[in-house]
Amino acid sequence: MRCSVAGMALLMVVGAGLAGKSPAQQQPAFQLIHAFGAPGDGISPSSGVVFDSNGNLYGTTGAGGAYGYGTVYELSPQKDGTWIETVLHSFPNPKSTDDGSEPSGGVAIDSAGNLYGTTHEGGANGAGTIFELTPGGSGRTETILYNFCSQAGCADGGGPATAPVLGLEGNLYGSAESGFGAGEIYELASSPLGWEESVLYTFCSQPRCIDGSAPGQVVRDGVGNLYGPTEEGGSAGGGVVFILTPPKPAGGEWKERVLHSFVGGTDGVDPTAVTLQGEVLYGTTVVGGDAPGCTGGCGTVFVLTPNPAGGRPRETILHRFGDFAGGQYPVGGLAFDKAGNVYGTASFGGAPCGCGLVYELKRAGDALQYEILHDFTGSDGIEPSAGLTIDSEGNLYGTTIGGSGGGVVFEILAARVTTK
Repeated sequence: MRCSVAGMALLMVVGAGLAGKSPAQQQPAFQLIHAFGAPGDGISPSSGVVFDSNGNLYGTTGAGGAYGYGTVYELSPQKDGTWIETVLHSFPNPKSTDDGSEPSGGVAIDSAGNLYGTTHEGGANGAGTIFELTPGGSGRTETILYNFCSQAGCADGGGPATAPVLGLEGNLYGSAESGFGAGEIYELASSPLGWEESVLYTFCSQPRCIDGSAPGQVVRDGVGNLYGPTEEGGSAGGGVVFILTPPKPAGGEWKERVLHSFVGGTDGVDPTAVTLQGEVLYGTTVVGGDAPGCTGGCGTVFVLTPNPAGGRPRETILHRFGDFAGGQYPVGGLAFDKAGNVYGTASFGGAPCGCGLVYELKRAGDALQYEILHDFTGSDGIEPSAGLTIDSEGNLYGTTIGGSGGGVVFEILAARVTTK
C-alpha cells in the first residue's frame, strides 16, 4: 500500500488528544556516512552511536568483522565532509572463552575516551561479558571486566543486550537476563581485587511479575537513580517503566518502584526505551496505541510527568503510530533539540518501500506536530532499530540494520533544529 506521507502526518496536542494533518514538508538533507559489509567490516548495527569530545562516532555491529561475530567501530570526520571507519575490535566465535561475542547494545564512553560495552554471548561461561577498550599508541586494548554466569544458577545474570551506563564514581550499571529469564539490574564496581558485580534488583520478584520482566536499557539521573523499561510484566503484562533508587545510607538494598504499567488499548505495549529530560521521562512503545490503520496500534511516543499530588507520574501519549505510510513500530530512545523538538525512528513503514523512517515531533506552541524527516528507500538503509544522537549543531545520527550491503550509519543535516 502506497499512501501520501503528508496525508498521514498528525498534530498531537499534548494532554488534549487532538489531531490534525500537517502540511507537506521538504525532507532535510540526508547523508550516508558509512555502509557496512566490506571484507573484515562489521554487519548489522542494531544499536546507536555515541560521540567523543573530538567529534568521532563509536558503535557496535552484531555480526561481521574479522571473525564474523561482531565489531566495535569508530567513524572519524574528515575536512572534506567524508568519514573514515576504523574497526577497533573484532569479536570471535561464541565458543571462545577468552573474549565475548556478538555485541548488540552499543558502547558508553568516559572522559578519558575509554569505551565500555557488553556482548550477548561468549566469555568464560558462554553467557556474555562486559568489556573495556582503552586507547593507546598502537590502537585499542580490550579488557574483559566481567564474565556473566560466574555464580551458581547464573544468579549474576547473563546475555546482556544493552550498553552499560557510567556512574559518577566510575561504576557501571546495566541490565541483563537472569538465570530464570526475568532479568536483572547490575552494578559493576572496581575494587583492589578487580571488578566485582552486584545484582541490584531481580525482576519478577513480586507476584504476577507486577514489577516488570525483561528489562531494557537503563538511564541514570544526577543523584544516582536508575530508570528503564521492561518489555513484559506489570499489572496488564504490557511492560512497565520503573525507577530503581539507591539505598541511604549506602550498603542497603536498592528499591524498585513501577512508575507506569502499560495496559494496551489506547496505551502502548512493550516499551523499548526511555530518555530522561530533567524530571520528565519520554519513551516509545513498539506496539499498542490503538491508532487507525493498524489493528491494536503500531506503537506510541509517550511522556511521564511528575504528579503534583504525589504517587505515580502522569502519562500522556504524544503520538500513536498506525497507518503504514506514517511509520510503524518505533524503537529506541529519543533525541531532543534546544527548542524542545523530539526526534526518533520507526523501524517499519513509510514510503516507498516500508523500510522505516526518521520522524520529528515538532513543537508548535503547546502542540507537537508529527513530521517525517526521512523515508528509507533500501539502498540508503533498511530498518532503523535504535535511537538517534544529536550534536550541538542539530545534526542527527543513527543506524539501520540492513540496506546498502550490511547496514548503514547515517546523518540528517540540520533537521529543523533550533540552536539559538
